[in-house]
Amino acid sequence: MKILKKVVLFLLFIFAILFAAVQLSPYLRLLFLQTGLVEEKISIAGTGSMYPTFPKGSGSTDIIRAAETVAFPQMRKYPSGLNLFGLTLFSYALSHGDIVEFENSRTKTLSKEKYGEEAGFVKRAVGLPGDSVELRDGFLLLNGKILDEPYIAKPRSTYGGDFLPDCKVMSIPQNSIFVLGDNRKASLDSRFELGLVDISSVHDVIPWDKQEEYKKSWRDTTSDKSLAYTVTLDPTEFVRLLNEKRKEKGLQAFKYNVLLSNSGKIRGSAMIKTNDFSTEATRSGVTLSKAIKESGYQNIIFAEVSTRGYYEADELLENFLEFPQTRKILYSSEYQDIGIAPVIGEVFGCPTQVVVAHLGGYVPPNYTKEEIESWEKLVKNLEDVLPSWRSLKEEEDVDRGKVDQLVSILEVRLTNAQRVLSKMKDNQWLDDSEKKMVDMDKNAASEAEKLIDELSKK
Repeated sequence: MKILKKVVLFLLFIFAILFAAVQLSPYLRLLFLQTGLVEEKISIAGTGSMYPTFPKGSGSTDIIRAAETVAFPQMRKYPSGLNLFGLTLFSYALSHGDIVEFENSRTKTLSKEKYGEEAGFVKRAVGLPGDSVELRDGFLLLNGKILDEPYIAKPRSTYGGDFLPDCKVMSIPQNSIFVLGDNRKASLDSRFELGLVDISSVHDVIPWDKQEEYKKSWRDTTSDKSLAYTVTLDPTEFVRLLNEKRKEKGLQAFKYNVLLSNSGKIRGSAMIKTNDFSTEATRSGVTLSKAIKESGYQNIIFAEVSTRGYYEADELLENFLEFPQTRKILYSSEYQDIGIAPVIGEVFGCPTQVVVAHLGGYVPPNYTKEEIESWEKLVKNLEDVLPSWRSLKEEEDVDRGKVDQLVSILEVRLTNAQRVLSKMKDNQWLDDSEKKMVDMDKNAASEAEKLIDELSKK
């Protein structure tokens, strides 16, 4: 027992000496770093792309957050190892789920463009040489199977980009890896311009089996798969958030209208069915006005904003407000009602969600003084002449049939003119039937003049 105790103390003493030597000697430290026996601290910027594994910065802009340091994880050098008599000792091969730090010409360009300074990236290696990866319905499929990912910020949040779009299978070539940020909706990674990462550009790594300390911030993934083929948007939450923004600008809150949600659903379903996401509905034929009419909603003016993607309420609002045209519509004072519909479907076998928001509103017509006076004059003229023509029905020497026809035309014209004039005085828009009355009055006036001319000759 005493011998064992002495051996342990001796080993601890030797280790302490070696550790002190490594700390004091830059050459020995470099050697130990290269073997992987000693790790070094790497600073993590607060961009938020690896949240929740690493914290987000607190700055108000991307550039400010990128300048913040939010963590100093211990990482081992890559590649690492010690060549001794033809043998490589202490080497490490990349594994699925490793966190890697890398730098290449693309990271320098992208970081310079987005953050104003060249830098390397820290991401998670999810695809290794020989693997196949696919992004489908918000999930990452590794070699054909949905990957269990407790480290990502939100479930079912992995959607495609320009480099790897949704529902396209990519095989990872030799000497390359496919990397993603844990915060999938806020990460510039292999789905986008970054593309595949050459293994030779990897400088540091946190192996998967050394990430125990981060698991306390990860999610329970038990119910993730149950979210497949479900909508991600809460429409009422979106309207609530939008109304908060409108209030800040001194605008009235929108009223949520179910009929407008129904018209949005009609449009969204037609978009997915025909793969026609144009406002003109060139292939589907289901235009905004047609969908509005089919839903039963009635108002004066309408507008539509739409987008494709799996958004939550706050993400969708942020997306809409990025574009001047949609921002103008959502901040307009012309509309009072809004409805929004997330619609799930498939385009060429690929799950797709389209979100369609319909707005409706009332703008008073503000008729001119001349328009109102012309209808007042017509009503007065008809009221003045009708009694005399009605009295002719009792005369013996007139064509009573034509008199009856004339009186009927004049009575209809008077009723219609009174209705139109009432709407105008109340500054209300004419409905379709009243617009027809206006058009028909011209023909009715011609018929009345013809009958008056024929009766006058007799």
